[in-house]
Amino acid sequence: MAQNVYSLNIVGYVNVPIKSGFNLVANPLDNGTNTLNDLFPTAGFGDTVYAFTGGAFSSATYFGSWSPNMSLLPGGGVFYAAGTAFTNTFVGNVLTGNLTNPIPAGFSIKSSQAPVSDTLENLLMPANFGDTVYYFRSGAYVSSTFFGSWSPDLSPAVGESFWIAAGSAESWTRAFNP
Repeated sequence: MAQNVYSLNIVGYVNVPIKSGFNLVANPLDNGTNTLNDLFPTAGFGDTVYAFTGGAFSSATYFGSWSPNMSLLPGGGVFYAAGTAFTNTFVGNVLTGNLTNPIPAGFSIKSSQAPVSDTLENLLMPANFGDTVYYFRSGAYVSSTFFGSWSPDLSPAVGESFWIAAGSAESWTRAFNP
């Protein structure tokens, strides 16, 4: 006899195209460990990720496994240098509830903690006058600056991260309850 089965989690997958060369990539789902070995298990030999934390870069390279095996949490991001193009499939839980993503003053790489693509305004991205977001698309930077509203108000793709130059520390807080 069938029983009703309920889950508190929303589980899914997201296919993110990785181009040859540099990409700003985000982990859109929580897979429990969120390590590079689990997030990018079929990376190309020699592919490298560059994380930017505390004003400095750290890197990891794939030689059959990632060394070091860094973490990439939803809401963060890395530069991914790929030798050849491929599609990466992220699998995990959608973060729900009240989500908070700290944004430090200065430069950082961030992304939406929820796997949605929408304008920065609709994603409730906090900003002060002059704060700027930089996307790396097709080998060039595209920017959006806050002048009371985002101009232009661009939309990050699911699985895409971006640089933010923030004049002061902020908390990117939003409720996500699909």
